[in-house]
Amino acid sequence: MNRANPSPKVLLLLSIVALQASGSLLGPGRAHATRYAGEFLRIGVGARALGMGSAFVGLADDGTAAYWNPAGLSTLREREITAMHAEQFGSIVQYDFLSYVMPVGSPGKARQAIGVSLVRLGVDDIPDTRGLDIIDQNGNGKFDYPEDLLVVDESRFVFDSDNDVALLFSYARDVRGGFSVGGNFKYIRQWLGDSLRSNGFGIDLGALYVGRNGFSVGAMLRDATTTRILWNTGTGEFIAPSLRVGAAKTRAFRGHRHVLTGALDVQVGFSDERLSSQAHLGGVTFEFHPGLEYWYDRRLALRAGFEAQNFTAGAGFRYRMLGLDYAYLDHRDLDSSHRVSGSYRF
Repeated sequence: MNRANPSPKVLLLLSIVALQASGSLLGPGRAHATRYAGEFLRIGVGARALGMGSAFVGLADDGTAAYWNPAGLSTLREREITAMHAEQFGSIVQYDFLSYVMPVGSPGKARQAIGVSLVRLGVDDIPDTRGLDIIDQNGNGKFDYPEDLLVVDESRFVFDSDNDVALLFSYARDVRGGFSVGGNFKYIRQWLGDSLRSNGFGIDLGALYVGRNGFSVGAMLRDATTTRILWNTGTGEFIAPSLRVGAAKTRAFRGHRHVLTGALDVQVGFSDERLSSQAHLGGVTFEFHPGLEYWYDRRLALRAGFEAQNFTAGAGFRYRMLGLDYAYLDHRDLDSSHRVSGSYRF
């Protein structure tokens, strides 16, 4: 085995194993709150939104609204199918999204919409090194000197896979004067290797106001009632509620031939995640997501933004009822990520 320090990719894989397995190895009958439970649901969906730095709670005007802000589903006037595939961090993580949304209700009454969405994250070939009897001699939690002087037989590795899936059932309706509300009921299922399984249920709530001057503002309360995930070991995890607020302003030029949208989302956390946030007030943390979108002739789009402190960019194309979008994420520590999504309205 090469004695060089492990690459960031390997560290990412080992981190995923540790985070996912942490709740399963505490022993049966225990329940605890963990800030990383259900973390795969925070990645984001839809190349359009992701190209804008994930600043989409205040827009939520396409088939990905079920994820970003279910209240936005009531603004859709047509049925829409959306699919996304993402290669995260140098193709280590596979991330997929599929949704179907449709308006319902009677003409002349408040607009309503329903939807069903699937979110999946998968990581294959995760090395399980727990049987190698490697001791962290200096106690710093890193595979460095003097542990890196050891010769490790890779044939003793056991390779596992991780799969996280969430199924969302969504409903939204207009209330009055451009104000709408919506919610998700979600089922979470996780597999880690051949032996660990978990199930969970949760609720998301959203609200959106769309003004006539191109201004819109929204809010999304994810895991509103605290989502519980129960592993087959008997261990229970809890996903604490998190709030995301956003605003957007759209302005058209030259007879709508040029359309520019500026958006800003603020992720508010209540789990004291200071190391991964940009600002905090006591135990409340804040993460900022600014984004821009430019449309030319309603067919070609360019996008840019910042997802926390990482730069994002993207492009889009529309032809009649078909849409195709691409997004790029430049991560400071890990490899870049590429996301592609398509949509069809009918």
